[in-house]
Amino acid sequence: MKPIVRWQVWILLGLVMLGCGLRLYGLNWDAGNSFHPDERQILFHVTALGWPKSWAEFLNPAQSPLNPQFFAYGSFPIYFLAAIGRMLGYDLHDPKNFFTLTLVGRVVSAIFDSGTILATACLAGVLARKTKQLQSQAWYVALLAATLLAFTPLHLQLSHFYAVDTLLAFFVVLTILFCVLWVDSPRPFLWAILAGAAYGLAMATKFSAVPLVLSLLSAAWLRWQRCRNFLDLAVALLGSAIFMVAIFFITQPYALLDMPSFIQQVSDQGNLVRGSLDLPYVRQFVGTLPFIYQGKNLLIWGMGITAGCSALAGCGWLLWFLRRNLQSSWLIVLVWVLVYSIIVGSFYVKFMRYLLPVYPFFIVIASAFLMVMLQHIRWKDRRYLERLVWLKPCLQAAVLLVVLGGTIFQGLALLNVYSEPNTRIQASNWIYQHVAPGSVLTYEQWDDALPVPVGNHNPAEYRQATYIDANGQPTTGLDLYGDDTQAKAQQLATLLPTINVITMPTDRLDKSIPRSPERYPLTIRYYQLLFSGQLGFHLAAQFENHPHLFGITLDDSNADESYSVFDHPTARIFVRDPHYPYTSQQLFTKLASGLNIPVK
Repeated sequence: MKPIVRWQVWILLGLVMLGCGLRLYGLNWDAGNSFHPDERQILFHVTALGWPKSWAEFLNPAQSPLNPQFFAYGSFPIYFLAAIGRMLGYDLHDPKNFFTLTLVGRVVSAIFDSGTILATACLAGVLARKTKQLQSQAWYVALLAATLLAFTPLHLQLSHFYAVDTLLAFFVVLTILFCVLWVDSPRPFLWAILAGAAYGLAMATKFSAVPLVLSLLSAAWLRWQRCRNFLDLAVALLGSAIFMVAIFFITQPYALLDMPSFIQQVSDQGNLVRGSLDLPYVRQFVGTLPFIYQGKNLLIWGMGITAGCSALAGCGWLLWFLRRNLQSSWLIVLVWVLVYSIIVGSFYVKFMRYLLPVYPFFIVIASAFLMVMLQHIRWKDRRYLERLVWLKPCLQAAVLLVVLGGTIFQGLALLNVYSEPNTRIQASNWIYQHVAPGSVLTYEQWDDALPVPVGNHNPAEYRQATYIDANGQPTTGLDLYGDDTQAKAQQLATLLPTINVITMPTDRLDKSIPRSPERYPLTIRYYQLLFSGQLGFHLAAQFENHPHLFGITLDDSNADESYSVFDHPTARIFVRDPHYPYTSQQLFTKLASGLNIPVK
């Protein structure tokens, strides 16, 4: 048996290394331009950190350079990257190191997600060993879970950003794994405090990990059902709580020292996801259905169709299994998946990454279900069994091939977008080659300006159109998210004749704004006229890079915006016609005629 165990362990480690290699592929996908806004925000706070000169300065949140003053995410990812940067000898305050620290953060993200592969496989194996139907297949369940997670598209994508999601998923899986081990262990205190420590790190990564407390309590209840030892349970729970609180405040001290800011910012994030804060980048969710929208994106794009369908069927199997085995350790997993999915699924804001902390558990459920299903492939007529004995393993292999093959294909297809220059880089190259230096360009606010630096070329070769905004301040970029008014129409009509090139580095605005026709009749007409060539501009170049493999392209245009907008958006360049035919008054008439919009 020992060589078999060693072989299985090596296979698992090989899968983890393979997953890590996939996650490290193409990490410099944006050529140092920091296109991911959340990642960019985290790096701004990392590079602003400093070490307090005294204990009094540390305790003063208004003066301490260690206070990130940013709690939309937890402080642990900020401190962790800063510590890694300092250990590698980088000066956090040197602007030249911003790009290098971004790459370091992406490596950290990839390593943490590779750790999630290992932790998920361990969880799958432990749960299988505790399930009578799967005891003999525990290693196969673990290896299948590791393989599926290694190629899960959303995990592969988010590993290319340092935006806390992969760190959060790792600590969540670790917490659940320790809870499962706690239930039957002869050393309950050890696993309980480890679960508490992992829980504290999860909360210090992102406060949305709070519902993990229910999985901890579920583990405590299961432990009680087995041992009925009140002192044992009380000590373990107390130890877990102490370690959770201690780790949380050690890794996020200003949640306590700067509590008003912490509460305010966490509350703001809660209002944002519930739709109470009207920010432009969440208007894409107008009219989307809770649960249905997230479920569709998870099933088709996040997990991939074959793994997603297996997970969906597996959830049905798990509910049926727990109906007769309520005291199974699977209850801990189900509690987390159900509670977290219900909370996040009800949100107005439905970014795909919000559900990443349940992806590994869906993979575990799918792997267990597939093994159970493969064991139950039977023949109705046993008379032909001897003659068709070869058919059963063929059917089993075919099922696994479809599920694994589909997931591997979608994962590699997404990863393939990093084999080509980012579409914004391609668009910038086109501008440098086809647009005369000194030309006047514009872009859309809440998006990045083009061109970006490429080789020896610099954006300073061009001028960005400047105008006076409603507050009397000079600004650049078209304010298309602003309220539709006659003043906005006049501003567009005045500005457009002065512009040579309109750049759209992503389709963020032109896809989200039409979802609100009552709010944006003017802007919708602007897009209609622009795309039809009736504003005196024509589409000169368009750059797309959808997931693709073996000549097959997966058109993810209808996926959640966040699935493409950072690393493979559609970029468009509209160039002014040689003989511009419109005056400002004619443009104003085209834009505003027949529309009932306020003056200001």
